Amino acid sequence: MMRLFGRGRDSDNSPQSNSLPSPSQSPSISSPVTGPARPIRLVYCDEKGKFRMDPEAVAALQLVKEPIGVVSVCGRARQGKSFILNQLLGRSSGFQVASTHRPCTKGLWLWSAPLKRTALDGTEYNLLLLDSEGIDAYDQTGTYSTQIFSLAVLLSSMFIYNQMGGIDEAALDRLSLVTQMTKHIRVRASGGRTSASELGQFSPIFVWLLRDFYLDLVEDNRKITPRDYLEIALRPVQGSGKDIAAKNEIRDSIRALFPDRECYTLVRPLNNENDLQRLDQISLDKLRPEFKAGLDALTKFVFERTRPKQMGATVMTGPILVGITESYLDALNNGAVPTISSSWQSVEEAECRKAYDSATEFYMSTFDRSKPPEEVALREAHEEAVQKSLALFNAGAVGVGSAKKKYEGLLHKFFRKAFEDYKRNILMEADIRCSNAVQSMERRLRAACHSSDANIDNVVKVSTNCSVILSIKALLLKTILNFIFFKIYDVSQ
Repeated sequence: MMRLFGRGRDSDNSPQSNSLPSPSQSPSISSPVTGPARPIRLVYCDEKGKFRMDPEAVAALQLVKEPIGVVSVCGRARQGKSFILNQLLGRSSGFQVASTHRPCTKGLWLWSAPLKRTALDGTEYNLLLLDSEGIDAYDQTGTYSTQIFSLAVLLSSMFIYNQMGGIDEAALDRLSLVTQMTKHIRVRASGGRTSASELGQFSPIFVWLLRDFYLDLVEDNRKITPRDYLEIALRPVQGSGKDIAAKNEIRDSIRALFPDRECYTLVRPLNNENDLQRLDQISLDKLRPEFKAGLDALTKFVFERTRPKQMGATVMTGPILVGITESYLDALNNGAVPTISSSWQSVEEAECRKAYDSATEFYMSTFDRSKPPEEVALREAHEEAVQKSLALFNAGAVGVGSAKKKYEGLLHKFFRKAFEDYKRNILMEADIRCSNAVQSMERRLRAACHSSDANIDNVVKVSTNCSVILSIKALLLKTILNFIFFKIYDVSQ
Protein backbone atom coordinates (compact mmCIF):
# COMPACT_ATOMS: atom_id res chain seq x y z
CA MET A 1 0.00 0.00 0.00
CA MET A 2 2.84 2.41 0.70
CA ARG A 3 3.71 2.49 -2.98
CA LEU A 4 0.17 3.35 -4.05
CA PHE A 5 0.41 6.23 -6.56
CA GLY A 6 4.17 6.27 -5.99
CA ARG A 7 4.09 8.45 -2.90
CA GLY A 8 6.94 8.75 -0.42
CA ARG A 9 10.40 10.24 -0.33
CA ASP A 10 11.78 7.80 -2.89
CA SER A 11 9.18 8.80 -5.45
CA ASP A 12 10.77 12.21 -6.03
CA ASN A 13 13.39 10.69 -8.31
CA SER A 14 11.30 7.93 -9.84
CA PRO A 15 10.32 7.85 -13.53
CA GLN A 16 6.94 9.45 -14.22
CA SER A 17 4.12 8.09 -16.39
CA ASN A 18 1.57 9.75 -18.67
CA SER A 19 -1.15 7.18 -18.06
CA LEU A 20 -4.16 7.13 -15.79
CA PRO A 21 -3.39 6.82 -12.09
CA SER A 22 -2.82 3.23 -11.15
CA PRO A 23 -1.79 1.53 -7.95
CA SER A 24 1.86 1.54 -9.02
CA GLN A 25 2.33 4.79 -10.93
CA SER A 26 2.76 8.47 -10.06
CA PRO A 27 1.33 11.26 -12.23
CA SER A 28 3.80 12.47 -14.83
CA ILE A 29 5.18 15.99 -14.65
CA SER A 30 5.29 18.36 -17.62
CA SER A 31 6.92 21.61 -16.52
CA PRO A 32 6.39 24.76 -18.62
CA VAL A 33 9.10 26.64 -16.71
CA THR A 34 12.80 26.09 -16.42
CA GLY A 35 14.45 24.83 -13.28
CA PRO A 36 13.13 22.33 -10.75
CA ALA A 37 9.40 22.15 -10.10
CA ARG A 38 8.40 24.29 -7.12
CA PRO A 39 5.53 26.31 -5.66
CA ILE A 40 5.13 29.70 -7.34
CA ARG A 41 2.94 32.53 -6.13
CA LEU A 42 -0.23 32.94 -8.17
CA VAL A 43 -2.17 35.66 -6.31
CA TYR A 44 -0.97 37.98 -3.55
CA CYS A 45 -2.01 41.20 -1.86
CA ASP A 46 0.45 44.08 -2.32
CA GLU A 47 1.41 46.74 0.21
CA LYS A 48 -1.51 48.90 -0.96
CA GLY A 49 -4.03 46.17 -0.30
CA LYS A 50 -4.56 45.35 -3.99
CA PHE A 51 -4.67 41.82 -5.35
CA ARG A 52 -2.02 41.00 -7.95
CA MET A 53 -0.96 38.06 -10.09
CA ASP A 54 2.70 37.11 -9.90
CA PRO A 55 4.40 37.56 -13.33
CA GLU A 56 6.22 34.24 -12.98
CA ALA A 57 2.94 32.35 -12.59
CA VAL A 58 1.42 34.27 -15.50
CA ALA A 59 4.36 33.36 -17.75
CA ALA A 60 4.14 29.70 -16.72
CA LEU A 61 0.40 29.49 -17.32
CA GLN A 62 0.60 31.20 -20.71
CA LEU A 63 2.58 28.20 -21.95
CA VAL A 64 -0.09 25.66 -20.97
CA LYS A 65 -2.26 25.70 -24.10
CA GLU A 66 -4.03 22.40 -23.41
CA PRO A 67 -7.11 21.98 -21.16
CA ILE A 68 -6.45 22.25 -17.44
CA GLY A 69 -8.16 21.10 -14.28
CA VAL A 70 -7.45 22.82 -10.95
CA VAL A 71 -7.48 21.14 -7.54
CA SER A 72 -7.22 23.53 -4.62
CA VAL A 73 -6.91 22.83 -0.90
CA CYS A 74 -8.32 25.35 1.54
CA GLY A 75 -8.99 25.44 5.27
CA ARG A 76 -7.70 26.79 8.54
CA ALA A 77 -4.04 27.72 8.86
CA ARG A 78 -1.46 25.18 10.10
CA GLN A 79 -3.66 22.12 9.67
CA GLY A 80 -1.76 20.26 6.97
CA LYS A 81 -3.15 21.59 3.65
CA SER A 82 0.31 21.62 2.10
CA PHE A 83 0.98 18.05 3.26
CA ILE A 84 -2.08 16.81 1.34
CA LEU A 85 -0.96 18.64 -1.81
CA ASN A 86 2.50 17.10 -1.55
CA GLN A 87 0.91 13.65 -1.40
CA LEU A 88 -1.06 14.43 -4.56
CA LEU A 89 2.25 15.40 -6.16
CA GLY A 90 3.74 12.07 -5.16
CA ARG A 91 6.43 13.85 -3.16
CA SER A 92 7.50 13.95 0.46
CA SER A 93 8.10 17.70 0.16
CA GLY A 94 7.21 20.51 -2.20
CA PHE A 95 4.63 22.88 -0.78
CA GLN A 96 5.95 24.18 2.53
CA VAL A 97 4.61 22.37 5.59
CA ALA A 98 4.33 24.38 8.83
CA SER A 99 5.50 23.15 12.21
CA THR A 100 4.91 26.41 14.08
CA HIS A 101 1.98 28.72 14.81
CA ARG A 102 2.89 31.02 11.91
CA PRO A 103 1.14 30.33 8.58
CA CYS A 104 3.40 29.43 5.64
CA THR A 105 1.10 30.24 2.74
CA LYS A 106 -0.04 33.78 1.91
CA GLY A 107 -2.47 34.29 -0.96
CA LEU A 108 -2.72 31.51 -3.54
CA TRP A 109 0.25 29.38 -4.61
CA LEU A 110 0.55 27.14 -7.66
CA TRP A 111 2.78 24.14 -8.33
CA SER A 112 4.87 25.18 -11.32
CA ALA A 113 4.72 21.82 -13.11
CA PRO A 114 1.26 20.64 -14.24
CA LEU A 115 0.55 16.94 -13.82
CA LYS A 116 -0.22 15.31 -17.15
CA ARG A 117 -3.47 13.40 -16.68
CA THR A 118 -5.80 11.34 -18.83
CA ALA A 119 -9.47 11.37 -17.83
CA LEU A 120 -11.52 8.17 -17.76
CA ASP A 121 -13.06 9.15 -21.11
CA GLY A 122 -9.59 9.41 -22.68
CA THR A 123 -9.35 13.22 -22.61
CA GLU A 124 -5.82 14.45 -21.89
CA TYR A 125 -5.41 17.50 -19.69
CA ASN A 126 -3.05 19.23 -17.25
CA LEU A 127 -3.80 19.06 -13.54
CA LEU A 128 -2.78 22.16 -11.55
CA LEU A 129 -2.49 22.09 -7.77
CA LEU A 130 -3.36 25.21 -5.78
CA ASP A 131 -2.48 25.94 -2.15
CA SER A 132 -4.58 28.52 -0.34
CA GLU A 133 -3.81 30.78 2.59
CA GLY A 134 -5.45 29.65 5.83
CA ILE A 135 -8.90 31.18 6.14
CA ASP A 136 -8.36 32.17 9.78
CA ALA A 137 -4.81 33.55 9.72
CA TYR A 138 -4.30 36.06 12.55
CA ASP A 139 -3.44 38.92 10.18
CA GLN A 140 -6.56 38.58 7.99
CA THR A 141 -9.81 40.48 7.85
CA GLY A 142 -13.15 38.74 7.32
CA THR A 143 -13.55 40.25 3.85
CA TYR A 144 -10.06 39.17 2.80
CA SER A 145 -10.70 35.59 3.95
CA THR A 146 -13.94 35.47 1.97
CA GLN A 147 -12.23 36.85 -1.13
CA ILE A 148 -9.38 34.30 -1.00
CA PHE A 149 -11.86 31.50 -0.33
CA SER A 150 -14.08 32.67 -3.19
CA LEU A 151 -11.17 32.92 -5.63
CA ALA A 152 -10.10 29.37 -4.84
CA VAL A 153 -13.65 28.11 -5.40
CA LEU A 154 -14.10 30.04 -8.65
CA LEU A 155 -10.84 28.80 -10.16
CA SER A 156 -11.13 25.15 -9.12
CA SER A 157 -12.42 21.98 -10.73
CA MET A 158 -12.22 20.29 -7.32
CA PHE A 159 -12.15 22.13 -3.99
CA ILE A 160 -10.82 20.26 -0.94
CA TYR A 161 -11.77 21.77 2.40
CA ASN A 162 -9.21 20.52 4.93
CA GLN A 163 -10.25 20.38 8.59
CA MET A 164 -9.15 18.76 11.83
CA GLY A 165 -11.76 16.65 13.63
CA GLY A 166 -15.42 16.00 12.94
CA ILE A 167 -18.24 18.18 11.59
CA ASP A 168 -19.82 20.04 14.49
CA GLU A 169 -21.46 23.43 14.87
CA ALA A 170 -18.09 25.15 15.24
CA ALA A 171 -16.86 23.54 12.01
CA LEU A 172 -20.02 24.53 10.16
CA ASP A 173 -19.78 28.05 11.54
CA ARG A 174 -16.26 28.38 10.12
CA LEU A 175 -17.75 27.59 6.72
CA SER A 176 -20.09 30.56 7.05
CA LEU A 177 -17.76 31.99 4.39
CA VAL A 178 -19.98 30.09 1.98
CA THR A 179 -22.97 32.26 2.89
CA GLN A 180 -20.80 35.35 2.40
CA MET A 181 -19.79 34.24 -1.10
CA THR A 182 -23.19 35.18 -2.49
CA LYS A 183 -22.44 38.78 -1.48
CA HIS A 184 -19.02 38.76 -3.17
CA ILE A 185 -19.80 36.95 -6.46
CA ARG A 186 -22.44 37.27 -9.15
CA VAL A 187 -23.30 34.85 -11.91
CA ARG A 188 -24.27 37.58 -14.35
CA ALA A 189 -24.06 41.37 -14.48
CA SER A 190 -27.82 42.00 -14.62
CA GLY A 191 -30.18 41.18 -11.81
CA GLY A 192 -29.80 41.39 -8.06
CA ARG A 193 -27.90 39.32 -5.55
CA THR A 194 -26.93 35.84 -6.70
CA SER A 195 -28.26 32.85 -4.77
CA ALA A 196 -26.13 29.94 -3.62
CA SER A 197 -28.01 27.59 -5.95
CA GLU A 198 -27.18 29.83 -8.93
CA LEU A 199 -23.52 29.78 -7.95
CA GLY A 200 -23.77 26.03 -7.54
CA GLN A 201 -24.08 25.65 -11.31
CA PHE A 202 -20.49 26.87 -11.63
CA SER A 203 -19.05 25.36 -8.45
CA PRO A 204 -16.33 22.69 -8.32
CA ILE A 205 -16.61 19.25 -6.79
CA PHE A 206 -16.47 19.83 -3.03
CA VAL A 207 -14.50 17.42 -0.82
CA TRP A 208 -14.71 17.88 2.95
CA LEU A 209 -11.53 16.26 4.26
CA LEU A 210 -11.62 15.45 7.98
CA ARG A 211 -8.15 14.99 9.50
CA ASP A 212 -7.28 13.23 12.77
CA PHE A 213 -10.77 11.75 12.66
CA TYR A 214 -11.54 9.43 15.55
CA LEU A 215 -15.35 8.98 15.57
CA ASP A 216 -17.08 5.72 14.78
CA LEU A 217 -19.33 6.28 11.78
CA VAL A 218 -22.51 4.68 13.08
CA GLU A 219 -26.08 5.94 12.76
CA ASP A 220 -29.08 4.07 14.19
CA ASN A 221 -26.87 1.08 14.98
CA ARG A 222 -25.68 0.74 11.41
CA LYS A 223 -22.35 1.63 9.83
CA ILE A 224 -22.43 4.68 7.55
CA THR A 225 -20.01 6.15 5.02
CA PRO A 226 -18.21 9.49 5.38
CA ARG A 227 -20.55 10.85 2.67
CA ASP A 228 -23.56 9.78 4.78
CA TYR A 229 -21.95 11.50 7.76
CA LEU A 230 -21.63 14.73 5.75
CA GLU A 231 -25.25 14.63 4.57
CA ILE A 232 -26.49 14.03 8.11
CA ALA A 233 -24.46 17.00 9.34
CA LEU A 234 -26.01 19.20 6.62
CA ARG A 235 -29.61 18.34 7.53
CA PRO A 236 -31.67 21.33 8.70
CA VAL A 237 -31.75 21.86 12.45
CA GLN A 238 -35.24 21.58 13.93
CA GLY A 239 -36.60 24.54 15.81
CA SER A 240 -37.09 28.28 15.41
CA GLY A 241 -35.43 31.51 16.33
CA LYS A 242 -32.55 33.59 15.03
CA ASP A 243 -29.81 31.14 16.06
CA ILE A 244 -31.53 28.20 14.38
CA ALA A 245 -32.11 30.27 11.24
CA ALA A 246 -28.40 31.19 11.11
CA LYS A 247 -27.37 27.55 11.51
CA ASN A 248 -29.73 26.44 8.75
CA GLU A 249 -28.60 29.25 6.45
CA ILE A 250 -25.06 27.85 6.55
CA ARG A 251 -26.30 24.31 5.89
CA ASP A 252 -28.57 25.44 3.07
CA SER A 253 -25.75 27.46 1.48
CA ILE A 254 -23.30 24.55 1.56
CA ARG A 255 -25.85 22.17 0.00
CA ALA A 256 -26.82 24.71 -2.67
CA LEU A 257 -23.32 25.96 -3.49
CA PHE A 258 -21.78 22.49 -3.66
CA PRO A 259 -24.33 20.10 -5.16
CA ASP A 260 -21.53 17.66 -6.09
CA ARG A 261 -19.91 16.92 -2.73
CA GLU A 262 -18.00 14.15 -0.98
CA CYS A 263 -16.39 13.51 2.40
CA TYR A 264 -13.17 11.68 3.28
CA THR A 265 -11.72 10.93 6.69
CA LEU A 266 -8.10 10.42 7.76
CA VAL A 267 -7.06 9.08 11.16
CA ARG A 268 -4.13 10.59 13.02
CA PRO A 269 -1.04 9.63 10.98
CA LEU A 270 1.27 9.22 14.00
CA ASN A 271 0.93 9.09 17.76
CA ASN A 272 4.19 10.85 18.57
CA GLU A 273 3.69 14.63 18.82
CA ASN A 274 7.30 15.44 17.89
CA ASP A 275 7.02 13.32 14.74
CA LEU A 276 3.79 15.08 13.78
CA GLN A 277 5.64 18.40 13.72
CA ARG A 278 7.98 17.06 11.03
CA LEU A 279 5.46 14.98 9.11
CA ASP A 280 6.98 15.90 5.75
CA GLN A 281 10.24 14.24 6.86
CA ILE A 282 8.64 10.95 7.92
CA SER A 283 8.66 8.04 5.49
CA LEU A 284 5.22 6.74 4.56
CA ASP A 285 6.02 3.28 5.87
CA LYS A 286 6.24 4.82 9.35
CA LEU A 287 2.66 6.14 9.17
CA ARG A 288 -0.35 4.23 10.49
CA PRO A 289 -1.78 1.78 7.93
CA GLU A 290 -5.28 3.24 8.38
CA PHE A 291 -3.96 6.69 7.51
CA LYS A 292 -2.19 5.41 4.38
CA ALA A 293 -5.33 3.58 3.26
CA GLY A 294 -7.41 6.75 3.66
CA LEU A 295 -4.80 8.81 1.83
CA ASP A 296 -4.77 6.31 -1.03
CA ALA A 297 -8.56 6.46 -1.32
CA LEU A 298 -8.54 10.27 -1.36
CA THR A 299 -5.79 10.42 -4.00
CA LYS A 300 -7.61 7.93 -6.22
CA PHE A 301 -10.82 9.96 -5.98
CA VAL A 302 -9.05 13.23 -6.83
CA PHE A 303 -7.35 11.79 -9.91
CA GLU A 304 -10.43 9.98 -11.17
CA ARG A 305 -13.01 12.73 -10.65
CA THR A 306 -11.13 15.90 -11.55
CA ARG A 307 -11.97 17.23 -15.01
CA PRO A 308 -10.87 20.27 -17.03
CA LYS A 309 -12.86 23.26 -15.82
CA GLN A 310 -15.19 24.79 -18.37
CA MET A 311 -18.10 27.18 -18.80
CA GLY A 312 -20.47 26.30 -21.58
CA ALA A 313 -18.33 25.08 -24.45
CA THR A 314 -15.24 26.98 -23.32
CA VAL A 315 -12.65 24.71 -21.72
CA MET A 316 -10.12 26.38 -19.45
CA THR A 317 -6.49 26.54 -20.59
CA GLY A 318 -3.52 28.29 -19.01
CA PRO A 319 -4.08 31.61 -20.84
CA ILE A 320 -7.80 31.50 -20.03
CA LEU A 321 -7.03 30.88 -16.35
CA VAL A 322 -4.78 33.96 -16.41
CA GLY A 323 -7.50 36.06 -18.02
CA ILE A 324 -10.25 34.83 -15.67
CA THR A 325 -8.11 35.44 -12.60
CA GLU A 326 -7.13 38.94 -13.75
CA SER A 327 -10.78 39.76 -14.42
CA TYR A 328 -11.81 38.66 -10.93
CA LEU A 329 -8.94 40.58 -9.33
CA ASP A 330 -9.74 43.74 -11.29
CA ALA A 331 -13.29 43.61 -9.95
CA LEU A 332 -12.12 43.09 -6.36
CA ASN A 333 -9.53 45.88 -6.62
CA ASN A 334 -12.16 48.30 -7.94
CA GLY A 335 -14.59 47.51 -5.15
CA ALA A 336 -16.90 45.66 -7.53
CA VAL A 337 -18.34 42.16 -7.36
CA PRO A 338 -16.70 39.59 -9.67
CA THR A 339 -19.21 38.40 -12.25
CA ILE A 340 -18.66 34.86 -13.51
CA SER A 341 -20.32 35.11 -16.92
CA SER A 342 -18.88 38.56 -17.70
CA SER A 343 -15.37 37.45 -16.74
CA TRP A 344 -15.52 34.39 -18.99
CA GLN A 345 -17.01 36.46 -21.83
CA SER A 346 -14.27 39.10 -21.56
CA VAL A 347 -11.62 36.39 -21.71
CA GLU A 348 -13.31 34.77 -24.72
CA GLU A 349 -13.35 38.17 -26.42
CA ALA A 350 -9.66 38.80 -25.71
CA GLU A 351 -8.55 35.33 -26.81
CA CYS A 352 -10.62 35.47 -30.02
CA ARG A 353 -9.20 38.90 -30.79
CA LYS A 354 -5.65 37.57 -30.39
CA ALA A 355 -6.49 34.61 -32.61
CA TYR A 356 -7.94 37.01 -35.22
CA ASP A 357 -4.79 39.18 -35.21
CA SER A 358 -2.57 36.13 -35.59
CA ALA A 359 -4.67 34.77 -38.46
CA THR A 360 -4.64 38.03 -40.42
CA GLU A 361 -0.87 38.38 -40.05
CA PHE A 362 -0.43 34.77 -41.11
CA TYR A 363 -2.58 35.29 -44.23
CA MET A 364 -0.59 38.34 -45.33
CA SER A 365 2.70 36.48 -44.92
CA THR A 366 1.46 33.21 -46.45
CA PHE A 367 -0.43 34.42 -49.56
CA ASP A 368 1.94 33.66 -52.44
CA ARG A 369 2.21 36.85 -54.53
CA SER A 370 4.81 35.35 -56.84
CA LYS A 371 2.10 33.50 -58.77
CA PRO A 372 1.38 34.77 -62.34
CA PRO A 373 -1.51 37.26 -62.43
CA GLU A 374 -3.99 34.73 -63.71
CA GLU A 375 -7.36 33.82 -62.25
CA VAL A 376 -6.78 30.14 -61.42
CA ALA A 377 -3.28 30.54 -59.96
CA LEU A 378 -4.22 33.48 -57.75
CA ARG A 379 -7.44 31.86 -56.58
CA GLU A 380 -5.55 28.74 -55.54
CA ALA A 381 -2.90 30.76 -53.69
CA HIS A 382 -5.62 32.78 -51.94
CA GLU A 383 -7.63 29.71 -50.88
CA GLU A 384 -4.55 27.95 -49.57
CA ALA A 385 -3.64 30.96 -47.41
CA VAL A 386 -7.25 31.26 -46.20
CA GLN A 387 -7.48 27.63 -45.09
CA LYS A 388 -4.19 27.78 -43.20
CA SER A 389 -5.16 31.06 -41.53
CA LEU A 390 -8.57 29.70 -40.49
CA ALA A 391 -6.88 26.67 -38.94
CA LEU A 392 -4.63 28.99 -36.94
CA PHE A 393 -7.63 31.05 -35.83
CA ASN A 394 -9.61 28.00 -34.69
CA ALA A 395 -6.61 26.73 -32.74
CA GLY A 396 -6.36 29.98 -30.77
CA ALA A 397 -9.98 31.13 -30.46
CA VAL A 398 -11.99 29.93 -27.46
CA GLY A 399 -15.65 29.13 -27.05
CA VAL A 400 -18.37 28.71 -29.63
CA GLY A 401 -20.39 31.76 -28.70
CA SER A 402 -20.86 35.25 -30.04
CA ALA A 403 -17.22 36.32 -29.64
CA LYS A 404 -15.85 33.54 -31.84
CA LYS A 405 -18.61 33.96 -34.42
CA LYS A 406 -17.98 37.72 -34.55
CA TYR A 407 -14.25 37.40 -35.18
CA GLU A 408 -14.75 34.53 -37.59
CA GLY A 409 -17.03 36.78 -39.64
CA LEU A 410 -14.54 39.64 -39.46
CA LEU A 411 -11.82 37.27 -40.60
CA HIS A 412 -13.73 36.25 -43.73
CA LYS A 413 -14.36 39.93 -44.50
CA PHE A 414 -10.64 40.59 -44.09
CA PHE A 415 -9.75 37.78 -46.51
CA ARG A 416 -12.15 39.10 -49.15
CA LYS A 417 -10.97 42.69 -48.82
CA ALA A 418 -7.27 41.77 -48.81
CA PHE A 419 -7.74 39.69 -51.98
CA GLU A 420 -9.82 42.41 -53.69
CA ASP A 421 -7.22 45.03 -52.80
CA TYR A 422 -4.47 42.86 -54.25
CA LYS A 423 -6.43 42.31 -57.49
CA ARG A 424 -7.18 46.02 -57.73
CA ASN A 425 -3.49 46.85 -57.38
CA ILE A 426 -2.64 44.32 -60.09
CA LEU A 427 -5.26 45.89 -62.39
CA MET A 428 -3.88 49.37 -61.79
CA GLU A 429 -0.34 48.17 -62.41
CA ALA A 430 -1.39 46.43 -65.65
CA ASP A 431 -3.26 49.51 -66.86
CA ILE A 432 -0.24 51.74 -66.19
CA ARG A 433 2.07 49.33 -68.01
CA CYS A 434 -0.25 49.18 -71.04
CA SER A 435 -0.58 52.96 -71.19
CA ASN A 436 3.17 53.42 -70.92
CA ALA A 437 3.74 50.82 -73.65
CA VAL A 438 1.31 52.52 -76.08
CA GLN A 439 2.75 55.96 -75.40
CA SER A 440 6.29 54.72 -75.90
CA MET A 441 5.34 53.04 -79.20
CA GLU A 442 3.63 56.21 -80.42
CA ARG A 443 6.63 58.39 -79.56
CA ARG A 444 9.06 56.09 -81.33
CA LEU A 445 6.97 55.88 -84.52
CA ARG A 446 6.48 59.65 -84.61
CA ALA A 447 10.18 60.18 -84.08
CA ALA A 448 11.03 57.70 -86.88
CA CYS A 449 8.63 59.36 -89.33
CA HIS A 450 9.70 62.94 -88.60
CA SER A 451 13.44 62.52 -88.30
CA SER A 452 15.66 64.37 -90.85
CA ASP A 453 16.95 61.11 -92.26
CA ALA A 454 13.59 59.37 -92.26
CA ASN A 455 13.33 56.49 -94.69
CA ILE A 456 11.18 53.46 -95.12
CA ASP A 457 13.80 51.07 -93.70
CA ASN A 458 14.06 52.95 -90.40
CA VAL A 459 10.27 53.13 -90.07
CA VAL A 460 9.98 49.36 -90.77
CA LYS A 461 12.66 48.67 -88.16
CA VAL A 462 10.84 50.77 -85.54
CA SER A 463 7.55 49.12 -86.51
CA THR A 464 9.11 45.69 -85.97
CA ASN A 465 10.21 46.72 -82.49
CA CYS A 466 6.75 48.10 -81.87
CA SER A 467 5.20 44.78 -82.85
CA VAL A 468 6.99 43.31 -79.83
CA ILE A 469 5.46 46.07 -77.70
CA LEU A 470 2.06 45.27 -79.21
CA SER A 471 2.51 41.65 -78.18
CA ILE A 472 3.19 42.80 -74.64
CA LYS A 473 0.11 45.01 -74.83
CA ALA A 474 -2.01 42.10 -75.98
CA LEU A 475 -0.79 39.97 -73.10
CA LEU A 476 -1.53 42.72 -70.60
CA LEU A 477 -4.90 43.35 -72.19
CA LYS A 478 -5.71 39.67 -71.78
CA THR A 479 -4.72 39.92 -68.13
CA ILE A 480 -6.98 42.94 -67.64
CA LEU A 481 -9.90 41.14 -69.27
CA ASN A 482 -9.29 38.12 -67.07
CA PHE A 483 -9.42 40.27 -63.93
CA ILE A 484 -12.53 42.10 -65.14
CA PHE A 485 -14.24 38.74 -65.66
CA PHE A 486 -12.91 37.55 -62.30
CA LYS A 487 -14.31 40.62 -60.52
CA ILE A 488 -17.72 40.28 -62.19
CA TYR A 489 -17.78 36.60 -61.25
CA ASP A 490 -16.96 37.42 -57.59
CA VAL A 491 -19.69 40.05 -57.38
CA SER A 492 -22.25 37.67 -58.87
CA GLN A 493 -21.36 35.08 -56.24
